[in-house]
Amino acid sequence: IAMKIFITGSTGFVGKNLVEFYSLRGHTVYPYRRTENLARALNDFAPDAIINSGAEIYDPALMFEANIVLTQTCIEYVKRHDTCRMVQIGSSSEYGPTDHATSESTPLKPVDVYQATKGAASLMCQGWARQFGLPIWIVRPYSVYGSGERDRRLFPALYRAFVHNQPMTLYQGYHDLIYIKDFVRGIDCVLNEWRPSPGEIFNFGSGVQTSNFELLDLFEKVQGHRAPVAKISVLSKPFEHTTWVCDTSKTTKLGFKCDYDLETGIKDFLMKAKYDRTIN
Repeated sequence: IAMKIFITGSTGFVGKNLVEFYSLRGHTVYPYRRTENLARALNDFAPDAIINSGAEIYDPALMFEANIVLTQTCIEYVKRHDTCRMVQIGSSSEYGPTDHATSESTPLKPVDVYQATKGAASLMCQGWARQFGLPIWIVRPYSVYGSGERDRRLFPALYRAFVHNQPMTLYQGYHDLIYIKDFVRGIDCVLNEWRPSPGEIFNFGSGVQTSNFELLDLFEKVQGHRAPVAKISVLSKPFEHTTWVCDTSKTTKLGFKCDYDLETGIKDFLMKAKYDRTIN
């Protein structure tokens, strides 16, 4: 059944992929941009579903407005129109640094403004959904990669190093990497296939932790050559941890499995990256 889907953060990495995914499947998509009046745009479009992928990641001064106020406006719309469903895209960083795989029941322990504002938005969604019985659900992705990432991100930097011989510095780091196509499919499962309870949370990752240096080795394997990458064996940020991996038990029980392992995802990313102007 064709739906009207309102997507915030439509110019971002995840948002662009969501717009493409649902448009290609015959749904009517409203690609919301932050310069518009959100409440007016929602009322005018009257969506069947909202996917809130809008967020501020880098500037703490903008995070309250972008990560909390925007979410609250979406929640209030669903409260007034409870036939509209909503998926809130949170972040695995809400859990803060841990020494174990994080599950949907892991307590939130944010250590910076981004983690705190994203965690607050998730709690708002849970609270409103549970009190009023609203169809609002939270998905928390781990390290999503793929076509359309911002220029400053790790995968575009590795692409430039391997394809254009552009030197880069690679700090050590640890991720649970999930390909964008798998994550978007997971969002669609929450929205259209599963029947979650109000405020339910779903984590999406591969369940496998990969270090930056292991990722570099895999790029070398796929490309068949080395690149001008200087490795630095320390973490780049003081709050980063040597453990960052998803406990996939819940989504696995629901039948979700990633279609792309990391090597296959890298190959698909490299193929699509040839046509992505942001990294050429």
